[in-house]
Amino acid sequence: MSFTIEFEPIGIRLLCEEPLSISEAARRAGIGLRSECGGKAVCGKCLVHMEPGAAGISYVSSPETSHIKAKQFAEGWRLACRTILKSDAKVFIPPTSQIENQIVQTEGVASFFQAHSPIQCLSIDISPPSLEKQQADFERISTTLERQLNIKGIWAGLPALRSLRMVLRQGNWQGTIALNDREIIAAFTEKNIQPLGLAVDVGTTKLACYLVNLETGQTLATSGIMNPQIVFGEDVMSRLEKVMVSSENADRLQRNVIESINQIASTLCETQSVTVDRLLAFCIVGNTAMHHLLLNLPVRPLALAPFIPALSSSLEVKADSLGLHAAPGAVVYLPPPIAGFVGSDHLAFLLACQFGEDTRIRLGIDIGTNSEIALQMNDRIVSCSTASGPAFEGAHIRHGMRAAVGAIAHVCIDENLHPHCDVIGHGLPMGICGSGILDAIAEMRRTNIINSRGRIDPQAAGVMIEQNSIPAYILAAGNNGRHDIVVAQQDIDQILMAKGAIRAGIEILMDHFHITTQDIEDVTIAGAFGSYLDPFNAVRIGLLPEIPLDHIHTVGNAAGTGARMILASTECRIQAEALARKIDYLELTVVPGFNRYFAKGIRLPSPQT
Repeated sequence: MSFTIEFEPIGIRLLCEEPLSISEAARRAGIGLRSECGGKAVCGKCLVHMEPGAAGISYVSSPETSHIKAKQFAEGWRLACRTILKSDAKVFIPPTSQIENQIVQTEGVASFFQAHSPIQCLSIDISPPSLEKQQADFERISTTLERQLNIKGIWAGLPALRSLRMVLRQGNWQGTIALNDREIIAAFTEKNIQPLGLAVDVGTTKLACYLVNLETGQTLATSGIMNPQIVFGEDVMSRLEKVMVSSENADRLQRNVIESINQIASTLCETQSVTVDRLLAFCIVGNTAMHHLLLNLPVRPLALAPFIPALSSSLEVKADSLGLHAAPGAVVYLPPPIAGFVGSDHLAFLLACQFGEDTRIRLGIDIGTNSEIALQMNDRIVSCSTASGPAFEGAHIRHGMRAAVGAIAHVCIDENLHPHCDVIGHGLPMGICGSGILDAIAEMRRTNIINSRGRIDPQAAGVMIEQNSIPAYILAAGNNGRHDIVVAQQDIDQILMAKGAIRAGIEILMDHFHITTQDIEDVTIAGAFGSYLDPFNAVRIGLLPEIPLDHIHTVGNAAGTGARMILASTECRIQAEALARKIDYLELTVVPGFNRYFAKGIRLPSPQT
């Protein structure tokens, strides 16, 4: 009996006919898994994670016990070379066990703004105490700042006071004081220190982090990794369900993200030859579920109709209250969520792309597992959320994977119905990512390999009939023991469902404003998938309305850009909060005729050359 092994965070799925080790399954799937010892369980480098207690997994072998502690076994960690699978399983491969890393989109639209952070670093010289002048440390600093810089009303929390007392003496009463408005949040023995902050976009699939000079607004270093929460499910609802089952899962989900941010922050700070205690501020954006999981807020009301968030206002908390490694009094600013399924990442995207600053009719789409769509007309902005699912990120696609080395990113079919594939990294194809499957469907429709309902013609060249009598189109023939990479009928169905959800959201917003396709002056597409998206093919399959291609442009991770703006500029923060108040949310499930919009959105347009 066949079973499926799903590899995360890569998103590759392998159909298996017999029991096999995780290492062998990874090899067949074309995944680069570390194995310095050649599978002898000596090096311990092929560490993977699985759901604890999952069925169909071999018992722990003695070679594994020399590398993995009992607590780790209980948490689901195993060696890939010694673990045999014989039923459906999900395997998470951490970055340390991968030969090739995922491509994590961090770059976004360039946006010019004037840095004006509430955080500032001030160099000071303080008279040391004496028997004649027994003024306390904090009062001595307050007096100095008021006398030298005319700053009054200074205060400090307990963590900063503890640090301050030691730093003053180590620096011989000279150094730098870091202020958040009028609160002392850190002290340093060096003078002329530049304030640093970290902007973070917590996506459902990926984390993107940016180290920023708060004084200039300059981005000093960037990095991104896959969101470790993905082991709890690819979509937000799966994770919310896990939390509702067990409060321990809530702690694990929160801890996983915080530990990952700390890891990235440390790496980014090393690039500037500083330590994480130089981080004075954070701005963290994400969808509403990620926002609540990060703060460990109760999520049951968010997961059940009518999907109400805990708050729709901004929030500022201390970094140490979340477990973030930073300066003693460092602060975390979280912009306001818009609604239950439209979060602060959507707000950051709209801010970065200057929505609300003109009266043009503009369409903004952030495509992901949960896609957010905004339509601007005059001084109004209405946003909605569509459950497009993870298909555009390669999930639920037989040979789908996320954008990484080995992924087919673009497809062209010639007049002989022969496919030509562009592979990320220019090596052998391992699978196909979202932009590749979109191209493939557009080309298959153009060449009539599929009809308007997405059904594959079993007589077309390049089409194979599988054991279940269902046709599939071969994109790349397998070699060296690797499987053929195909576009199966089920894959097309998944993409058309995702397309139908997004197009339904667009059409409903257009009808809400009583406008037509010809009225739209600009379409802005954000997200990792949008970075590889071919607008021409997006229009050809009906994902986007038929508007001039020069009106469509992609902006990459615009949410990350918006987070950086909010981090380094008080004015941008005020602008973002004003923009949030301007955005109206439209719940699509209560729109009359939603199913009609969805069904219409699924269908493919007539072929175009």
